[in-house]
Amino acid sequence: MGLSNILRQLIEINKRLLTIGTIFVILLAITGHLIRDQSIVLAFMMYIPLLPLGLWAILLDFWQAGRSLPRFRFSLTFIGLGIAIWGGLSMTGANDLKTNTVSNPVSLLHWNVKWGGIGYDNYLKNQYQGDEWASIRQDIYQRHPDIIVLSEPPQLDTWLDQLIEQMGADWSFFKHNHTKRNGLAILSSWPLQFERLIKIRDGAAMSVVVTVRDRPLRLLLVDGKRSVRRLRTPRLTDIIQIAIDNQKKGQPIDIIVGDFNAVSRSLGFDVYSTAGYQLASKVARVWRGTWPTFLPLYDIDHIWVHKRFQIVNVDMFSNLNTDHRGQKVSFQ
Repeated sequence: MGLSNILRQLIEINKRLLTIGTIFVILLAITGHLIRDQSIVLAFMMYIPLLPLGLWAILLDFWQAGRSLPRFRFSLTFIGLGIAIWGGLSMTGANDLKTNTVSNPVSLLHWNVKWGGIGYDNYLKNQYQGDEWASIRQDIYQRHPDIIVLSEPPQLDTWLDQLIEQMGADWSFFKHNHTKRNGLAILSSWPLQFERLIKIRDGAAMSVVVTVRDRPLRLLLVDGKRSVRRLRTPRLTDIIQIAIDNQKKGQPIDIIVGDFNAVSRSLGFDVYSTAGYQLASKVARVWRGTWPTFLPLYDIDHIWVHKRFQIVNVDMFSNLNTDHRGQKVSFQ
């Protein structure tokens, strides 16, 4: 047997193994996306991104001239196309923005800014001269939001002071670190009233009222821990229960916002809609993924707006100095 025949056989074996592996992963992904995160194993299966998986299946079938599977030529291509379309549609919002807008909607910007774009640094000093934070600040400033919510805000308050100075004289901020590394910050030119810190499983939350144009808006800021070994349902249940309890007390929460570290397909989010909230990224025709910035396949940062408000615009944006995309939502 010649060397060329051996190589040809090895290539054919590799093609078969790749095809078998691809079909296996497709079956896992379909199961996970249909049943969703009822267990850790199913959660891992749900986290398999459909769009790149579908594109890979198409390329693999083209490489094999459409003969990856027996009987029907290009059958794997059609399977991959269906998976890719499913993945693309599930990560793209609808075009349901309201057109009967008023002249002055309220705008909220949320962004996980990776501690100012440099990551957490135990030895960070004020004299740091990198331009990461300046670039992030400029992206925020040019969008002119009424309210800014930052996950993983800069460690140094002086850096937030720089953002305040850039935004304008009337701006102020409140910041809370619930661990040494993790925290939340809210900034606005409108009056801020901190209400309380709230414990949730695998995360933290705080309630803040922002009075915009004489209208008080109650925000629930949340920050979820990143751990693939834990189900998101307990955390998400705690968060929405806070909103339900506040509603019963006559202190309704208008917006739930933060880095949930949970994809919107998670079972725990199902009750959010029935509790009266709408996911802002699903209202506009935008790619909803927020992480990682260079290939945002997962939507783990969310702005849930109560349905008594109309969402009039959603802007998703990126800066390679941080690993999350930001979003600005305007509502009335």
